[in-house]
Amino acid sequence: MTVDRSIIRRLIAQCDPQKPLEAGSPLYVPFDKDPSVRGEQACIDSLRRTIFDAESPTCQLFTGFPGTGKTSELLRLAGQINNAPPPDCGYVLYINCEEYIHRFFPVSVTDVLSAITYCVAREADRLEKTATPPGETYLRQFFDSIRRFLPTSAHLQPKFELYGLNLMLELRNNRTIHDEIEEALRKRFQDFVRECYEEIGRSLKRIRKAIGSRADRFIVIADGLEKIDAMNESQRESIENSIEALFVAYGDFLRLPSCHVIYTFPVWLRFRTAQLGSVFAREPLTLPMVKIHDRDGNDFAAGLDKMYKLVACRLEDPERIFGKDPVAAVRPILTATGGYPRDVLRILRNLLQNEEQFPVAPARIERAIKNVRQTYHDIILRTDAALLKEIADTHRVPTADRDRLRQFGQLFARYLILAYRNGDEWFDLHPMVRGAPALMDQFGDAAP
Repeated sequence: MTVDRSIIRRLIAQCDPQKPLEAGSPLYVPFDKDPSVRGEQACIDSLRRTIFDAESPTCQLFTGFPGTGKTSELLRLAGQINNAPPPDCGYVLYINCEEYIHRFFPVSVTDVLSAITYCVAREADRLEKTATPPGETYLRQFFDSIRRFLPTSAHLQPKFELYGLNLMLELRNNRTIHDEIEEALRKRFQDFVRECYEEIGRSLKRIRKAIGSRADRFIVIADGLEKIDAMNESQRESIENSIEALFVAYGDFLRLPSCHVIYTFPVWLRFRTAQLGSVFAREPLTLPMVKIHDRDGNDFAAGLDKMYKLVACRLEDPERIFGKDPVAAVRPILTATGGYPRDVLRILRNLLQNEEQFPVAPARIERAIKNVRQTYHDIILRTDAALLKEIADTHRVPTADRDRLRQFGQLFARYLILAYRNGDEWFDLHPMVRGAPALMDQFGDAAP
């Protein structure tokens, strides 16, 4: 039978793996309770507890694969804190750093601090309902503070009015202007940091005056930094070095003296340095995959049930798409994706986009799985095989030498290895990696 295209369009939108869920969304599935299938304690509960148990401002790191629900969890945390009654309330300012920092350029601490300072100042303007557009006053001050340190040949023109509120977009997208401003800020780095802290402090006083004691516990969530990546391999070293410098060498400057802050960071950085958590309020947290099997490969029923609920929520009526036994029809998708929500939604969306007759035939489901599996096979190199074999056998991080640890981080960042938590953290190959031609030398014809 056919399904009305208006329904299909709605379901396709609900299966978008790139779109995070807002707090309170009916599409949300609680993976962390009744029972938990992502470890013993929800990551956002740990983040919240660290903030509420602290006597001074905290700085925390949080990461996870794209599509595991990291941003959705952070938005839930913001909603919980903003809507809680006293004394368990606070005021959360969520910042999508992708709006201010280019994801394919090296990142610096000045990029991050200028974006946060601008957003906090803009929030103060918004709450006060001042006459000038929110954020303009700070941008004028920022422009004036750097203009006199720019060389006479600088591309940034001397009049603020030429840029106005678009100055932040110029910083993000115009690499020439960005680099000129970056060089000017380096010449007065300590002064710049002090001015950022002072402006954030002044803005918080204005926010507290505008909304009251709820803002006494002020939390900044700086999301999107985990997406910074190299567009091609020739850029990888400079990009990764800049990220490591941001969170390790300049980590002290990311602590904001007047408020709490949570930063997301690229998942591979966990395996680059042991010092990552030393300057922060706690060790970095990683959002794991949904556990649908144990280390021995045995099914984990609770995890499979939760993943099916995700499918059911997004499709509204699973029988309409998969027939009278949707649980059985969906099972191959869940098994093939290893508890990775993004890949489940990716396959569902592909089926909705490509099929015209419903329920979907089993052969068409297998074809959709095969198409996604091929995208994984295409990025696996023969040089990856030995380490992937080690992970399949041990389920542990390789610690023999630094090069293997770094290679592990790269495979992790390419989603070839997935992280689970059941007591201790453990690792396994993405099921779609299994059977890849590049692995045959290590695994033989019977891939793991």
